[in-house]
Amino acid sequence: MLTLICGLPRAGKTTYSKKYDGKCTVIHLDHYGGGESGHTRCNSNANTNDDVVFEGVYHTARWRKSLVQNYRGDKKICIWLDTPTEIKKTRHGYCDKCEYPFEPPTLDEGWDEIIIIRGEHEQRINR
Repeated sequence: MLTLICGLPRAGKTTYSKKYDGKCTVIHLDHYGGGESGHTRCNSNANTNDDVVFEGVYHTARWRKSLVQNYRGDKKICIWLDTPTEIKKTRHGYCDKCEYPFEPPTLDEGWDEIIIIRGEHEQRINR
């Protein structure tokens, strides 16, 4: 299974991904979008039975769709941490450059399920 944890900087992606530590492969992609290294890593995990979790900004549909297309495993889940700006401003390392357009994930990108987390609230969108 492929799980992507995405959201703008300081949304809490790295903290959220810690719940998967020791349970599956967790790949932290610090640069925006994931780039080719993310797809290479995805392909290297595509033929295993292991679950893989990617954690990165992935702020455009193009990057997310490309990641999904490069994964040949079964289920694909996107978790979007839509953390309010006022919360992100309280976190270490926040700057105004942390706020820029983020394209919300859609099922058209190839996801089987999208989980949107806004503070204490969680919404699930399934195929």
